[in-house]
Amino acid sequence: MSDPSCETGQCDIFEFMARHVGLTVIHPGGLAATSRLAEACGLREGHRVLDLGCGKGTTAIYLARKYGCDVTGVDLSEELVAQGVELARRARVSHRTRFQVADAHSLPFPDGEFDAVVSQAVLVLVKDKLQVIREALRVAKPGGRVGWLELSWQRAPSPDFLRSVSDVLCAYCMQNVETFQDWQSRFREAGLAELSASLFPLPVGSFHAMLRDEGPRNALGVMLRTLLSGPIRARTQRMSQFFREHADLFGYGIYVGRKPGL
Repeated sequence: MSDPSCETGQCDIFEFMARHVGLTVIHPGGLAATSRLAEACGLREGHRVLDLGCGKGTTAIYLARKYGCDVTGVDLSEELVAQGVELARRARVSHRTRFQVADAHSLPFPDGEFDAVVSQAVLVLVKDKLQVIREALRVAKPGGRVGWLELSWQRAPSPDFLRSVSDVLCAYCMQNVETFQDWQSRFREAGLAELSASLFPLPVGSFHAMLRDEGPRNALGVMLRTLLSGPIRARTQRMSQFFREHADLFGYGIYVGRKPGL
């Protein structure tokens, strides 16, 4: 059996935050950023929305409850999809949500199926970013909005910094992060029309934000796990310090465009 303290110290940053710390909202900017993305996409009641890389379904549930959208969430993980189904049932939005296993590179939907497609912190995890963006465009209706929230460098990082991201944060996916300007070029290359983009600093360590995103019960659980576990507390402190020391580099971007047509 592996040493749990080693797993806590060495697993990828997103697995650490989800499995060990117990966070359910782990994309940059939290639900405040999700709200910005939804508003930029013009989501409203009755819209059919695809949540690409839905994870546990937190965003799908949020969009269904706040905006009255009918949301389909897809993810590669059967475990996460099953959790999304259960969390939606508890939130009483099963009638507005559905979840299924799917690969973002080849979506099991016909052309023009959705009024809008949203995705958060997914492109840094995929093999072919352009293919995934083009698939999102394919399943959107002509003229429909496609929106992305992605971790974005505020300026080009040095090779030494990128090595330290892996060594200190165990954030291996961050090797796939691009600058704010490079993301825009990639989205335009993939075919997004009328692209609008906004860059935000990465918020770190806000209790009020965690309380808003996680709710009182899970926020308390996160605090207790962090206080009672030395390995979790040590890694959390190391991460927070690293993010603060490099606040001039870390940010997230919201990128919204339209599918050509209409």
